[in-house]
Amino acid sequence: MSSEELYLVQEAQSLRKSDPCAAKAWIITAKTLFPNSFIVSYEAYLLERDSKNFEEAAKCFSVLATKFANHHTELWQEINSLTSALRQSENESTEHEFYVKMYKHLAPDVQHNVFMHTINHTDNNLEQCKLLVLMFNKFPKTATVQAPRLLEMLAEGMKTDADLYQRMLVEEVLPLIQHKPPELSPVLACRIYTSSLEYYLRQIMDNETCDITEAWKNIFKVLMLCGQMMRWEPFLPFNKSWGQNVYWEKLVEILSASPAGSPQVLFYATTLFIYSLHGYIRNCKLRIEDADISHVLMEWTLDSAEVEPQPPKFSLTTPISQELSKAFLHAAQCWQLLNTEQFQRDFSQLMLALPLAPWISRFLFDLAIYFGHWDEANKLMSEMTTQSTLVQSLQILSLNLMQGSMTLQGFQCILKILSELPTTCGQLLENVTLKGHRHMIFLPLTRSALVQYCTRAIVNTLSRKLYEPNCSDRLLGDLLVLLQLNLVSDIQLKQQIFSLIKQRKSFNLRTLSTYIIAAEMIEELAYIWHTQQDDANFELTGSPNSGGATATVPTPRRIGTRGADKGARDEFRALIRQQIARSNENVTTLVANFISQEHLTLAQHIFGMETIVIK
Repeated sequence: MSSEELYLVQEAQSLRKSDPCAAKAWIITAKTLFPNSFIVSYEAYLLERDSKNFEEAAKCFSVLATKFANHHTELWQEINSLTSALRQSENESTEHEFYVKMYKHLAPDVQHNVFMHTINHTDNNLEQCKLLVLMFNKFPKTATVQAPRLLEMLAEGMKTDADLYQRMLVEEVLPLIQHKPPELSPVLACRIYTSSLEYYLRQIMDNETCDITEAWKNIFKVLMLCGQMMRWEPFLPFNKSWGQNVYWEKLVEILSASPAGSPQVLFYATTLFIYSLHGYIRNCKLRIEDADISHVLMEWTLDSAEVEPQPPKFSLTTPISQELSKAFLHAAQCWQLLNTEQFQRDFSQLMLALPLAPWISRFLFDLAIYFGHWDEANKLMSEMTTQSTLVQSLQILSLNLMQGSMTLQGFQCILKILSELPTTCGQLLENVTLKGHRHMIFLPLTRSALVQYCTRAIVNTLSRKLYEPNCSDRLLGDLLVLLQLNLVSDIQLKQQIFSLIKQRKSFNLRTLSTYIIAAEMIEELAYIWHTQQDDANFELTGSPNSGGATATVPTPRRIGTRGADKGARDEFRALIRQQIARSNENVTTLVANFISQEHLTLAQHIFGMETIVIK
């Protein structure tokens, strides 16, 4: 730098604020004498900058950026200020206003060079990513060339701050490249998809206000985008009105035309698996009586000796049964495909990378229940730590019943369940098939459904005792009490019990006055009482003064048919009227109380034990 050059610049600097016109005259002279001088060109730029002359400042800045881009710290500071202002242009402050307005007057090639110069001289990975995103917004065409570089940097950044870089990827970068996706290596494209999937799944799982439909729409968009990057056959876009079967059929079509272990099938099947799994987990709760009620997958047909060895069917017992069963079965189909030899290793790695542990543990347990794998289900249950005691008791009961007969542990679970019944009443389950095939149900955790399930477990066990030669009067009577909960489904069993009673020369029904209130049962008992032969004795134990499902009989009185006088007949009529008057009582509560209060007798029926300790 010559002394003359320095002198002219210093004169301009001294007048820049007090007399801008005179300062400009000095700079014009300096530019004429030293056209290739950085300090002269830089001083000319500062003069226009301080005067807020955006257009002229842009011309001076263009000269600096074109001729002296790699040589001067002062220029670098200005470029940094410019790009910093552009990053915050949505919230412009007075400090940044000049740079934003000046930028608009720069030629496109200069604008682009400013970005590239800044990006290439920035060591911070996050800053480079932000600048590339900004450049893509300003110059969309550059995304085609620079997108792989940015995606590589994002993938690298996720190793240190996954949340930050994933958010940038899905919210800022992918929307910029979706219309013209770059070609990527399979490894990077798969990494991009896995990271995006993880981001949206965390939103779905952790954010109660998340728009589920929008999240899945975005997941399928990313899947299609990554498929384009790897030149895969397109999958299907997200459509809320389509069932999982539409996607499954498309997956089978792609599978048939793909080589073994195809990454395309792996990612399409994994997406469909998670989509079906989420549909299953999400729909396991239903709004009943202003409460969110969970549903638990249980086996309804409890006598495994009478069913065929084939996959179970689902009984449509609740409004969401059909949706739940379809989602579960499609998740199961995908799971089986992805756990074949050609996909298992890669699929396992994907599962480890995604936040699905709570869903997977629940699904695997239900899958073991569905296929009747008792040992596996028992092992999985011991690894599940987030269950309520009510659900734990149900699961243990289910595992016990899967083995074919009631165990003491299962019976204890029934008593625990009845002691923890929820407040939501709900409805008794309908459309339940009992014989000939294994049936699964989605049991809502309501009072009615839980009592119904526990009662069914006991009835199935006790009904086998009817064929034993020494079947007691008390067992027949206790079965009648239990059958009141669902008389329509159990009509054949009820008829069988009454047939056995009629065949007996002597029969004593001890539970009538306390627990039998179903009108049709009372009518049948009255008919038997009135039509007994002279040599038979049909006795009812009770008191006309007893009342309520939990009432005790203060002075038990046997009212028999043998030698019945007018007083006995009057007492019988009074007892029958009393029970008919109670026919509107809550049968669910009555049966639950009966099981709880008479559990020792029921245990004796089931296990043949005189005394039993129930924990």
